[in-house]
Amino acid sequence: MKHLAITLLLGLAAATAGGQTRFVVVNGQRLSDAQVAQFARLNCSVVPDGRYWLNPASGAWGYAGGPQQGRVGDGCRNRDGTEGPFATLRRAEEVANGYRGRGQHAVAFHNGDGYYVRVAR
Repeated sequence: MKHLAITLLLGLAAATAGGQTRFVVVNGQRLSDAQVAQFARLNCSVVPDGRYWLNPASGAWGYAGGPQQGRVGDGCRNRDGTEGPFATLRRAEEVANGYRGRGQHAVAFHNGDGYYVRVAR
């Protein structure tokens, strides 16, 4: 789902840049303010103005001309062991089961704005 959102985000990057307040360029395409906001939501963090590269298939990203800095969604991994949001409870349970398979205690839950997984640290 996240890869589809990234692909759609980049596909819409050809939109006009008129009236923009942000300067975020991904794979050579300037994003609109709305696209930057959507991208920030996918990454659960603020996206600073700048030039970036992004691999839509893997979610890997970096600064233009530089090495990989992370993956889209890394900002969603909170220090309290919470990951998300996920679109469905089924996906959250799949992620939780991955942790359980490694012997960790994990629970999937809904908090009103999405589905999350909390992992005991």
